[in-house]
This record gives sequence, C-alpha cells and structure tokens, in this order.
Amino acid sequence: MEFLEIKQSELKKITMFLIENKVIFHPLISPKGQPDFTNHRSKNFATIIDRNILTQLIRLLTTGQLKDDYSRRMVSSLMLWAQINNISINSGLALSEYAYSKRRNDEASTENNLFLKAFNYYGIQVWLDLALDRRKTIPILKLNKQIEYSFFNEYDHFKMHYLEMLIIARLYFNNEMTIEDKFKHFHKWVYENILICKYTTFYFALLLGRKVNTFRKIGDDFNALIAKCKNQAWDLSYLSLWSTLYYYEDEADTVYLFATMDGELKDIFVLTHKESNEVYNELFGNSVGNKIVELISEIYKAREKPEFENLPLDDLIEIESEKLREVIVDNQ
Repeated sequence: MEFLEIKQSELKKITMFLIENKVIFHPLISPKGQPDFTNHRSKNFATIIDRNILTQLIRLLTTGQLKDDYSRRMVSSLMLWAQINNISINSGLALSEYAYSKRRNDEASTENNLFLKAFNYYGIQVWLDLALDRRKTIPILKLNKQIEYSFFNEYDHFKMHYLEMLIIARLYFNNEMTIEDKFKHFHKWVYENILICKYTTFYFALLLGRKVNTFRKIGDDFNALIAKCKNQAWDLSYLSLWSTLYYYEDEADTVYLFATMDGELKDIFVLTHKESNEVYNELFGNSVGNKIVELISEIYKAREKPEFENLPLDDLIEIESEKLREVIVDNQ
C-alpha cells in the first residue's frame, strides 16, 4: 500500500479543477458535473470514462507526455482523485467503441493491458505532480506480455441509437418538414419500433435548435455522414448503458458515475436529468415549444416494453440507411 502526504491546499486545488470543469456526472451526486457525496458514502463507487478521456490517457502512457496542458491536467487529476477516494475507473465501454471502430480486438486489448498496468506502474506522486503542473512527462509504459480480451461487441443499445441517428439525419436534411413535423415523425417511429431513450430526445432538440453541430461540413459525403451517425450513436450509448446501471442502483453495491470531457455529452446529460420541458420553449419559442411537448405527450402512451430479441434491428438499419442515402442523393 502506498502512503503519500498531500497538502490540503493541493487536494483542494485538484478537486476544484475537476468541479470547475464539470467532468463527473450522476443524477443525484453530480447532476451538473459538480460532485457532492453527502449522504452517499455507504456504497462502493466506480467511474465510467468515455473514449475521449481514455484516448488521452493511453497517449500519455505510450508517449510519456501530452502536449495539451488541459488534457494532461484533466487525466492526471481524474486518476489521482479516483485513487485517493477509492473510486475505481471503468474503461470497458470506451474499449468496446475502439474495438468496434477497428472491427477487431487486438488494439483494444493492448489499450486495456496498458490501462490496467498503469495503476500499479505509476505512484500517486506521479499523478499529483502532473495534476499540479510540477512535471510534464512520465516514464513510457511498456508491456512485457499481452493478454487478449474480447471487446468487439455490437450492443443492442448501440444499434438502436444508430437507428435513431439514421432517422435523425434524414429528418435534419429534410428542408420541407417543419420543426414540429420532424419531432412528430421521429418520436412516433421510436415509439412504434424500438425502446425510448430520453437522452436521444434531448439530443434531437439540441440538434434542431442548432446547439450541437453533429452534421457540420458533411455536405453530400454519405460515408462521412454514416461515420458521424455511428460516432454519435456511441456517445448516446455511453449514457443509455450507464443509465441501466443507475436504474438498479438502490439494490446494487456499486454506484456508477460517468466522466467525460465532451461538451455535448455534458449538455445532454444535464438537460435529461433536469427533467424539464422548458428546453423546447427556450430553443424554439413558446408556440412551437408547446406544440412539441403536446405532440410528444400524445405519442408516448403506456405500452409493454419491447423485448430485445424480438427487435429486427439489423433489418431496420439496412432500411433506414437506404432511405438516408436517397435523401442525400436528392439533395445533390
């Protein structure tokens, strides 16, 4: 066991850095990215990190440095904060996203070996000095052996979010439909075909309200558009997969936090757990906003939850991909 004397002022500085930059989220403990563990100390804690955090950490381990000061401070502060507070860090989803992009497991396995070895290879003093900018480099981490893992999985959550993104993209590029009609079409399709995800609901509002720029500079490049849809589907999958753990939190031994440096993911999380429909009025004005809230309420009636195994996700993806292609062709 490692013992390290840390000044209270140093620990406060690192904690405030994480709080001010709003990196760690949980609906009760950190609804706006500012953790408060009051009345939540009786359980174990784990933090699920997304791909952008893991990418920066792996780059630091394999090169010994990060040229971006903010990323270096963020990664090291998070590593130090988690270890000092006995909070485990989970990179499984980030590794699954990477394996999916590569269509194989080998590179994701290498990253996982590096990630796991880092906790014993570097002392807490290293993370402290990096976080306080007392050093800018660390020894490069090298692997003596490689353990193979299986991360290449196409989660049903991802497939459903990918489906949502294909429909969202088609509606986004439709210049003939009104804002209200786009919301009506999307939510009616979701209700009739797949599971409902509040994160996508608020993401769609931010997209049509021009608060996120998912499809900026896509033009008529269909392959680039598909890549954007898949990337956004993974972002939404982080939130929905995390939320399944949160759903059973009262009975579970571990409370899962979510950490990200992605500004759009932060906005989606905060808006969703704010549980307010005011965002529609703020984005589209009272008249349109009220219509959107009304039509969504009319669509989402009580129903039996669809069974995953009965959802023809692959077939639906093929159908919606072709519909999106036709829209892009017509817009050329």
